[in-house]
Amino acid sequence: MSSHVFHILAQKGNTVITVRADDPILSVATTLARHNIGGAPVLGPDEQLVGLVSEKGIVHALSQHGADMATLAAKDVMAKDMPTASPDDSIYDIACRMTYSRNRHVPVLENGKLVGLVSIGDIVKLRAENAEQEAQELQDYVTGSDHAAVQPPTDTSPRQCGEKKN
Repeated sequence: MSSHVFHILAQKGNTVITVRADDPILSVATTLARHNIGGAPVLGPDEQLVGLVSEKGIVHALSQHGADMATLAAKDVMAKDMPTASPDDSIYDIACRMTYSRNRHVPVLENGKLVGLVSIGDIVKLRAENAEQEAQELQDYVTGSDHAAVQPPTDTSPRQCGEKKN
């Protein structure tokens, strides 16, 4: 099954925590912490996406500015050249963009408007769920058929790695 960005957005919902370009960086950090998120799209005065502030960007700014970091705004630490996605993009393509750009968050745009945010955690969660579902379907197929080459185990008690079955 080929998954697309809209599958993740359907699970997450359409709420996106955003910040403004002129928001003080301490306020942005508070927003990220309050919502337990690692990044937030930055919107300009026209509600258009202008960047993305991430924990990584904040840490980098702290290493460069020290205590003076408190004088910075979101626009001073945001990434401007981050990958974006559309709802129809494949999860595989988005994962590749994240890997090559070393970004953990990708804003999702539809007709130029921000409609979501996909994180690497969202992708891992969806991939794990898909893998579990596929494994279960394969097991059901193999063990549920009259022509099964593999029979389900009769002893389902847990064992330690390397422990032999009685």
